[in-house]
Amino acid sequence: MPIAESSNLEANPASVDTVNRQLNTVFELDRADRWTVYRRLTDLGVVCECKCDRSLKAAIHTPAEALQVWSVVQSITRPKYLLIDHLERCWQQRSPR
Repeated sequence: MPIAESSNLEANPASVDTVNRQLNTVFELDRADRWTVYRRLTDLGVVCECKCDRSLKAAIHTPAEALQVWSVVQSITRPKYLLIDHLERCWQQRSPR
């Protein structure tokens, strides 16, 4: 659930402060990438916040969340040829010799 849409948080300022402290990772992305990453992270259940003309903030508490955030940011910001090269190297390492 996006933080900006949560009426429960707006009614309780202490909850807003708690959530803001949990948003411990800030990403500087261009506007289009920022919203794409935000939508994907919220789909994955990662708590994040993205306001107009602001940075994207995400709460990362587990290694799985860290990997999800890294993967989403990489898939949006890296050139496709680098992603393909990385995937090919992963497949080569996994294939039996």
